[in-house]
Amino acid sequence: MALAIVKFATSTVFLIVLFASTYICLCRCPPQEYEALLSFNITLTFPAGYGYEWANGTDCCEWYGIECDEHKNHVVEIRWMPDRNGYGAQGGIMSDNLCKFPSLTGIVISDVGLIGNLPSCLGNLHFLEDIIIEYNELGGVIPLSVCMLTNLSNISLLGNQLSGSLPSCLNNLSSLRSLEISDNRLSGQIPYTWGNLPLLEFLDVSFNQLSGTLPLSFAGLSSLTDLHARGNRFNESAPSWGLPSSIKRLSFSLNHELTISEKFFRNLTNLWSLSLSNSTLNISTSWIPNFQLSELELVSCQMDGQIPPWISTQFSLYSLTLADNGLVGEIPSWLWAMAASFDELNISQNHLHGSLFPNGPNSRIGILDVSSNALSGNIPSEWPALTKLIEGPPLQLMLNDNLFTGNIPPSLCNSSLWLQLHLENNMLDGMIPWCLIEDGSRIYDLNLGGNSLEGSMPQGLIFSSSIEYLVLKNNQLSGIFAPSFTNYTVLQLLDIGHNKFSGHLPKSIGNISSLQVLVMNDNQFRGNILSELGDLKQLQILDLSSNSLSGSIPHNIVFLRAMAAAIEDGYVLQSSLPYEGGNRRTSSLGGLGMASKGTELYYTYILSTLTSIDLSNNQLTGDVPLDLGKLKGLRFLNLSMNSLNGIIPHSLGDMSQLESLDLSSNKLSSNIPSELQSLSYLAYLNLSNNNLSGNIPQGGQMITFENTSYAGNPNLQGCPLPKNCNWPKFAPPRPVSSPENKDDEEREQIPWYQIGLGWSYGAGFLSIVVLLLLVRESWRKKYFKGVDDILKFLFSFVRNRRL
Repeated sequence: MALAIVKFATSTVFLIVLFASTYICLCRCPPQEYEALLSFNITLTFPAGYGYEWANGTDCCEWYGIECDEHKNHVVEIRWMPDRNGYGAQGGIMSDNLCKFPSLTGIVISDVGLIGNLPSCLGNLHFLEDIIIEYNELGGVIPLSVCMLTNLSNISLLGNQLSGSLPSCLNNLSSLRSLEISDNRLSGQIPYTWGNLPLLEFLDVSFNQLSGTLPLSFAGLSSLTDLHARGNRFNESAPSWGLPSSIKRLSFSLNHELTISEKFFRNLTNLWSLSLSNSTLNISTSWIPNFQLSELELVSCQMDGQIPPWISTQFSLYSLTLADNGLVGEIPSWLWAMAASFDELNISQNHLHGSLFPNGPNSRIGILDVSSNALSGNIPSEWPALTKLIEGPPLQLMLNDNLFTGNIPPSLCNSSLWLQLHLENNMLDGMIPWCLIEDGSRIYDLNLGGNSLEGSMPQGLIFSSSIEYLVLKNNQLSGIFAPSFTNYTVLQLLDIGHNKFSGHLPKSIGNISSLQVLVMNDNQFRGNILSELGDLKQLQILDLSSNSLSGSIPHNIVFLRAMAAAIEDGYVLQSSLPYEGGNRRTSSLGGLGMASKGTELYYTYILSTLTSIDLSNNQLTGDVPLDLGKLKGLRFLNLSMNSLNGIIPHSLGDMSQLESLDLSSNKLSSNIPSELQSLSYLAYLNLSNNNLSGNIPQGGQMITFENTSYAGNPNLQGCPLPKNCNWPKFAPPRPVSSPENKDDEEREQIPWYQIGLGWSYGAGFLSIVVLLLLVRESWRKKYFKGVDDILKFLFSFVRNRRL
């Protein structure tokens, strides 16, 4: 008995000590809130020992992103977002457990991939002041219970997948100062009641599916300074008596059905930033605004005619964008005078003519884009060194696609802050100032293609370590191409095609680990294809066509990793090549040409899934690598016009993304592999002019190609070639009707099938009648009597007609 009492006491003390230690550990975080945090299933990505691990039995007030009240020990703020190194929370599931923090004042969950819906119980968090749940994957609707949070000052739900209509009850939030719900799937109209938010300063409903017009009540939003409604379906923009005069920044871009008239600006006396791109402007040329803008963006606004003169009244402008408006005429002198104080001027994609900076360039402008116009004359010979580095996009000088002549002024090298320089597709000649790309230059994007530039590249030129995109194609450059590529980690695109460069391919190219596009076609390179190319793991496009390269295709070409993974394998190359309309890379490549599908294709930007190898029109010998099919993400393969022999590798059937295959004009032999039938995306095939034999496979895409795809192989047979083709023979189509052969056509259109069927039925019925007549004598007598009566009637009818 005594022993039992001792055991009981010992176990009881142990449980008390265990409970006490746990309670002491969790005393600053109530158990209910502790469990609620764990229910989010957040994954942390901090390195070991970082000190922010979420661990059972530890104080949740010390966890990453959690702040507790020092007096009541309740969770008062949840803040999850990646730091500058990408460390932080990831994933997670939103649930009703969010409502188990009664003292919560702030929620900041940004860019962690949170899924689920906003809980309907949010209205229970009466102390909540900030809801910032941005760039996640929340779905569902905005719960009406949000309208009960009268202390809310800031709501930001941008970058999610919220749907449904906008809650009209938000007018209850009398303390609301900022509402940002852009980049979702919200629809319907903006509620009239939203005009009753007395403290609202910032409203962004951009990039949803909202329609209609702004409610008349918005005229009473006396605190509103920022109104952004881009990318919706508004067809009318302002109340009949205008918007509130407090607005300073206004954006209605990308509302394609919207027409803007002068009444839109009636009360906007404090406006200084305006963006109305992709809408229609209905404004008279004599209009004088009652505001002074600093920023104006009018892209694709159908402003046919000259540059609107009312812009000349905006003396505070430092950023002006008038791209793609169909503007004509000469650039007015007043605009060049104003540009002296601009940070940015973009008048690209119009029909403007005249010269560039008639009075010389200034030292302030950071972005100048006059591309795709008809400007002519020389590029100004003197460019001052830039003295002001503005924040925002990189400094750009975009003069491409015009009619500029003369030389590239070496003084551009003095403007060492240029980061993008595009002069392609003009009529420039002379030598390239190689100081633009030599070591020390800060230019990361240089495009001089499509001119008449000549001369050679200095031997041993050391490229700038900052250059990422270099395009020199379609010029008259010559000499040995042998720059030094040492320890390169940023160069992504090199295009020197359609020049007269000679010599061997420089081995140092294999050092450019970041290279994604290598185009050296239509030059005079000789020697072997470098085996070092197999080290370029990021290479998407390889074009060495139309040179004098010899030897065999190096086997390690199959190690090009970016071409070796099919889309269905889940591999997507994270390309950062320039793309049009981007927020940093705003320039195009000037057109990247690729010979594929039997024609020349041009790409103004590079997709992460675009992969190609073109080694055509060289002097290559040897076999096609048997395991070339390992490049199963390849979409275009052209090895034509060489002297390759051996067989077509069976492994090509593994290239599941292949769209174009050209092996023509070689010395390939043996059969066409049946594995090619599995290439379901194959749209172009050319195996002509080889020594192929046997039968053409008759499955998959193979039967869709014409005989030109297989011609010039004397021992090859089967459809679509005429030799041993067993396809059914169909009659040629009937010629178009004409009066001369109309009768013939009518005779040809006699329904012989129906006539034959009628004769068959008649013969069958007659056989039955004859059989019955042979069996019954009484039926025979009645039958013959009936025949006599019919004959008598016919004889009498004919005789009467003659009389």
